[in-house]
Order: sequence, then structure tokens, then C-alpha cells
Amino acid sequence: MDHSLQRSSDIPLYLQIAEILKQRILRGEIVPGENLPAEPELCELFGVARGTIRQALSKLENEGFVRREQGRGTFVVWGIKRSVTHQLVGNQIGFVVPYVRDSFVASILLGAEHAASKHNLSITFKHVQNDVQRQSQVLEDLVEQQLAGILLYPVNSEGDHTLHHLLRSGYPIVLVDRYLRGFPTDFVMSDHFGGMLRATQHLIELGHERIGFVSWKDPSISLEHRASGYRQALLEMGLVYDPALTIEVESYPRILIEPLRVLLNPDLGVTAIVAVNDQIALAVYQTARQMSLRIPEDLALVGFDNLDFTQHLDTPLTTVEQPAFEIGQAAVEALVRRINDDSTPPQRIILPTRLIIRQSCGAQRAKVPSLHHSASQ
Repeated sequence: MDHSLQRSSDIPLYLQIAEILKQRILRGEIVPGENLPAEPELCELFGVARGTIRQALSKLENEGFVRREQGRGTFVVWGIKRSVTHQLVGNQIGFVVPYVRDSFVASILLGAEHAASKHNLSITFKHVQNDVQRQSQVLEDLVEQQLAGILLYPVNSEGDHTLHHLLRSGYPIVLVDRYLRGFPTDFVMSDHFGGMLRATQHLIELGHERIGFVSWKDPSISLEHRASGYRQALLEMGLVYDPALTIEVESYPRILIEPLRVLLNPDLGVTAIVAVNDQIALAVYQTARQMSLRIPEDLALVGFDNLDFTQHLDTPLTTVEQPAFEIGQAAVEALVRRINDDSTPPQRIILPTRLIIRQSCGAQRAKVPSLHHSASQ
């Protein structure tokens, strides 16, 4: 191994050391599971201080090439996924979700089970109570059980050290409903942007100009796409985006309604609201009733997801339907492809949404036909 460093270079020594070790790993000179030399030995080999070595090893760990264990040393983990896959006992895959509080997750699971059965796979189901640290621990536990792969509906779009490490090491993971920023991962999601674009367009077609948008405090790609769809609809229809009509509410474990009361204040002149999901739409619905606002006479309302309860409200909810069952099916198929071939480019599967027109938007009272095909119930 070439231990020489370009000490006059602008590139820090720890980065040079990390690159030398990385190339050895990639060439197979240090195999998966093998220990790197101890830190004192690496200090002697490269002629640097221990702090520099630790910086180099930390970089390699963050990139998924090694794992450091106190008292045991530093192990190569890059490529280890393939070596354990063939030692699996049984045919198990994991399905990890942030929470189980509505029919959307249940429908995804049903679709996943349907597809898994075709491949003689069974699913280990876990939920993490919308907690990133718990998600990290669950992922570690499932990997230790030598599952073939994992479907992950992540808590957010930022990820964490464990998830980043698994993705970099090549462990088979397919993300559901959202993807991570900065990581070219396999994912399956619905067309969040297009769905919200159509929902907002529909309200504008019905004559609304002061349309509120309610989201929740969740740094996820899916919700950002919906917010972008809302803004794009206003732009395309010649309406000015007003930040005062956009609010975020706390979402877990319950939705706080005080910000909704502010948005529904008559002084703002809001005549319609599009909610980022049906849970929030229900909170808007209930808040409007408490404020003696009639839906849709005083306030038109559109949700997103088409959860089970939406058609059973006193005023059934107009909403955007996500193909939850199909998302589950497609996610399993994508995972099976990844398990069978880890050399293919990331799979990015986006499924279409559908606007379900019911009574809460006022379309039936206004008798204004939709300009695009949609289903009515």
C-alpha cells in the first residue's frame, strides 16, 4: 500500500488517508468483515497524529465503508450485504412506518403483502412512533436479523446516521411515500405535486381566489411537493401567492387547532382551504363547525389521501386519492429487483393520483363541471 501523502497539497491529510483506505477497500485488498490496522499502527504507517487518523476513519464510517466499535476496532462493511444475503434463513423482508393512525398505511401494507406472497416472502412490520432515533434502532435490529431487505416509510426526508450508512453500504432498502435529500435511492411514491396542483385548480375553477393551504411541521419531500403544487396552480391561474394564507400545524400526536382559527378569521377573507392531508382536512372541518362556518356554503374544503372516513362525514370530503395499495405492491417489486441486482441505477417510481369530487368543495351546488376527468362519489 502506498502510504505516501502529498503533505504540500491543499487537500487535508485526513482526506488523503481516507481516500487511500477507500481505494484499498474498493479494490478488494481489504475484504468485507476484515479489521483495519489499529489506530497506533495507522499513525505509524502514515506518519500522522492519532487525531488525523480518527478524522479519516470517521469519514469512511459516514460514507458506509467501515464500522467502528469501541474496544474491538474498525471493520470493513462495504459490500458485506451480498455476503450475508446468501446466508438468510427464510424469506423475510421488513416494512417500517412512522406511525399507524389511518387507513393509508394499512392499505400500503395490504398491497405489500399481496405482492410479497407472489415471491414467497413474508413481512415483518414495525412502526416507530414518528421518532427518528427509534427508526434507527428498528433498522439496526432488522438488519441484525438478516432480512433480505427493508421497505421504509421514513419519518422525514433528512434520514439519520444508521439509514445513511445502510444506503451507502448497499443494503437493499426501498423508500415509500418520500425520498431522502442528497441520496440516489430506490423509492415509490404518488404524484404529490400533480395531485395538489389539480386540487387547487379545481377550487379556482369554482371561483375561489382566497384559497388557504394548511400543512404540518414535517420536513418531508412529499409535503413539499404538495406545497409546490398549490403555489404552481395559483401561478398558472394568475393568482398571487399570499404567505398569510399558508400555515403549518403541529401534527403528532394530535393536530393543534389554534392556528386554524386564525386562518378561518373572516378578516382574512378565505373562502376555500386545501389541506395537505385528510387528517388536517378533518381538523379544519371540525374547527369550521365550532366557528359556525358551513361547509361548503361558507368554506370550500379539499383534502389529500382519500382515507376511509372522508366519504362518511356529514358533508363528504372532496380529496385527492393516493393509490396506497398499488404503492405497496410497487415497493415490494422494486425491493425484489434490488435484492436480485444491486448494480442497477436507482428506481424512481411515481404513481398517479386522482381527484375525488364530493360535497365539501361545493362543486355539486355550483354545478361547475371539472375541466379534467375525475371521479365523483
